[in-house]
Order: sequence, then structure tokens, then C-alpha cells
Amino acid sequence: MVDKSSKPGLLRLLEDPLFRLLAVNGAAGICVAFLVLGGIFWSNIGNLRVLVLNAEDPVLPVLMLAFALVITLVSVVVGSAIMLLGETGRGGGTSFRLPPVRLGQQRQQATVTVAAGGKGSSR
Repeated sequence: MVDKSSKPGLLRLLEDPLFRLLAVNGAAGICVAFLVLGGIFWSNIGNLRVLVLNAEDPVLPVLMLAFALVITLVSVVVGSAIMLLGETGRGGGTSFRLPPVRLGQQRQQATVTVAAGGKGSSR
């Protein structure tokens, strides 16, 4: 049996499933962000490519846009991966679901009693 404490820190970190989940999905988010950035400049949305190419320092706006896209899309990909951790089937979501409402089932009315003159009363 191999003692985990004898391995270097990086190898122990790579064996952690949560770290692997975050690293793989973070890398996927970065790839998606650069694909979106390339698509924005390729399609010249809002004449952005022309504006950037004619700027004094074209690197700064590209870096700012890339940074914002990386933060946004990595967060989306990692967040969706974390939300799908409890998935058991292919339908997505978690296993904690409400039972479906069957058509034709009799619905019952709920009675609610409210005390007059309680908190929030305007009297």
C-alpha cells in the first residue's frame, strides 16, 4: 500500500477528483473562451476587428476582452460541471426531484388561517 503522504504535493493534488474536475473543466472553458474570441473577431461583430486593428495599442483591448470571456465562460463550464455532479441518468439535473403530477389526479385545496392584527398589520 502506498502512503499518500510520501508523494510530492503536485502528485497528491493530481489524484484529487475535485481538482481534476476543476482543472479539466477550467481548461475546456478557456478553450471555449478563445473560440468565442476568435469568432467575434472573425465575424467582425460591431466592427470590433476594424476598431482594434486601427487602435494605437491593439493588444490592450484584445487582452481585456479575452480576460472577460475567460472569467465568464470558465465560470459557466465549471459551474455546470459542479451542478451535474449528482446526475445519475442522462437527463441532467440531480436525483432530488419532486414526483411528477399525474393528469386526472384530484387536487385538494389547502386551508390557510391568518391571524388578524399580527405583525405587519396596518392597524
